[in-house]
Amino acid sequence: MIRRGRGATRRSRLLLGCIVLVVVVVGLGLIAYFTPLMSVRSTDVVANRAVATDEIVGAAHVADGTPLLQVDTQAVAQRIAAIPSIESVRVQRSYPSSLTITVVERQPVAKVTEGQKVHVLDRTGVGYLTFDTTTGVPPEMNRLPEFATPNPGPGDPTTVATLTAVSALPETISSKLVKVTASSPVDIEFTLKGNKTVVWGDSERGAEKARTLTALLTRPARMYNVSSPEFPAYK
Repeated sequence: MIRRGRGATRRSRLLLGCIVLVVVVVGLGLIAYFTPLMSVRSTDVVANRAVATDEIVGAAHVADGTPLLQVDTQAVAQRIAAIPSIESVRVQRSYPSSLTITVVERQPVAKVTEGQKVHVLDRTGVGYLTFDTTTGVPPEMNRLPEFATPNPGPGDPTTVATLTAVSALPETISSKLVKVTASSPVDIEFTLKGNKTVVWGDSERGAEKARTLTALLTRPARMYNVSSPEFPAYK
C-alpha cells in the first residue's frame, strides 16, 4: 500500500508539472501575441537593387509595434509580389523584433516594341516595364535585343523557350545580340551585330551551342548554324 501511495504521489507531481508547463507556454504565447514585447521595430529588406527599399516596405504595410506573431507573412509577401519588378519574395519573422524581406527582382532579357511602347520582358516572358519612345527609353533597356514572336507572353511556350535560351547566353554572345526571332520553341534565331544570323534551334544544350558559336564566330560568315552543336555549319 505504501508503494502505491508513493506512485500516486509521483503521478500527481508529474501531472501538476505538466499543467504548470502548459500554463507557462500558453501564457508566454499570449504575451507574445497580444503585447509589444516581441513586436516589429525594424524591417530589413535583402537583395533589392532596382526596387527602392522604401517602396518594398511601403507595399509590406506592416506598422511598427505590430506583434510579430500577428504579422501574416503570406499576405505581406503577396502585397510585395504585386510590385511589377519583383519576381519572388520571402518574408520571415526575425525574433525578437524584426521582419526580414528577401526579394528576387526580375532581370531584363529582351524587349518588344508595339508602336510607341517598349515592353521589357524577363526570362519567363513577363512584361514588367513599359516605356514610351516619345518620352525616352533608358539606355540600358534600349540596348536589350528586340524579340519577335507571334504571341509574346509568359503563357506562350515559344516565348518561354526563347527567353530561357537568351538568359543563359554568356556575356560574350549576349553583348552582340541585336534581335531574337522565334516562330516555335524549336525554331529560335539570333541576329548579332554586323547582321550575322545564328540558327539556334531549340533551347536545349545551350552551353554546348554557346561554346560552338564562340569558336565559329572567329570565322567570317553571314550565317552560323549551331542547332546541332556537334555538327555546326556556317556560310
